[in-house]
Amino acid sequence: MKKFSILMLSFLAIAATISCSEDDEELFIDQPTTQLSFKSTPATSYILTFETKDNLAERLVWTTVDFSTPISVSYEVQASNDATNFDNAITVTTTNEDNVSLSVERLNEVAAEVGLTPFTEGVVAMRVVATTADASMDPMISDVLALAVTSYTTESPRLWVPGNYAAASGYGADWAPGDAATPYLEAVEFGSTEYEGFINMDVATPNFKFTLEQDWDEAFGDSGTPGELSLSGGDLSVPGAGFYYITVNTDPDGNGDFSDATWTATPTSWAMIGTATPNDWNDPDTDMSYNATTQKWEVTVTLSQDQFKFRANDDWGSPTNNFGQSSDNPDLLGFNGSDLTFDQAPGMYKVELDLSTPRAYSYTATSI
Repeated sequence: MKKFSILMLSFLAIAATISCSEDDEELFIDQPTTQLSFKSTPATSYILTFETKDNLAERLVWTTVDFSTPISVSYEVQASNDATNFDNAITVTTTNEDNVSLSVERLNEVAAEVGLTPFTEGVVAMRVVATTADASMDPMISDVLALAVTSYTTESPRLWVPGNYAAASGYGADWAPGDAATPYLEAVEFGSTEYEGFINMDVATPNFKFTLEQDWDEAFGDSGTPGELSLSGGDLSVPGAGFYYITVNTDPDGNGDFSDATWTATPTSWAMIGTATPNDWNDPDTDMSYNATTQKWEVTVTLSQDQFKFRANDDWGSPTNNFGQSSDNPDLLGFNGSDLTFDQAPGMYKVELDLSTPRAYSYTATSI
């Protein structure tokens, strides 16, 4: 019996020793044997373009963090526009590898997310944060890699047009630039200061302003001089209800401020004219009517296989008074473009002219 007791005590002592050894090994897990740092050397600059979006922009490589005891390590690549401040950093990717490849498109997305201005060089600061499954271990943070990035955008700038006409015209709430239904004008490309668009104003005395964003922080109003705008001006107005073609140039002389901003508003009423229509190219043309529900001009008309155009105000006098084929996109209409061709079977059609999306004007013809 004594021998058995001695054996049991010996076994317990050995088990305790093993247990302590295992605890000691767990302590060593929290002690990395290497530091976390970038191996990559950034290029002098990164000029990103839409045409090269699928190309490799950069491959970030860093040292792996090793421990005396094997353990899985997760690496989070973070980005900021300030190399000294990652409080509001975004996560670029998370991986268990020691590298990540960034395409031009992905780096451009990151640049947009951290707030860089397109077509202007800015800083995208990168760092790597390593963590393990052990929640008690503090994250390990690498040095910072600063990339000089010139990003791009395919979006054109907009001006929103809140006013007292919106609710009555099917555009959501009055005087609400943040309403998703509030109409807007659009520039031809990023960096352009020339905006345009069509807006229906179905109240007797339309009043409105142009806002730079979907808020009231900066809003163009009446400067007191016809055709000119001011960021401190009162409400703008047009003579009465109508479907207006509106243009704005926020910086005509290109000096970088808005002191000389201008605007125009022209009432329009649309029709079809051409060999494909009942009266050929002669007056009267085939008038269309505006449908406030669909926000499209429409007409039911007999068409033949031939040429036609959409014309405003029974007048060829202005290049913006007629729509033909867009020279840039065969699916869209262009001001003063070449004649459109109706190539469907002759017969009765419902034609709808959609001018509700600035710079993306189109039409449809549905057989009835």
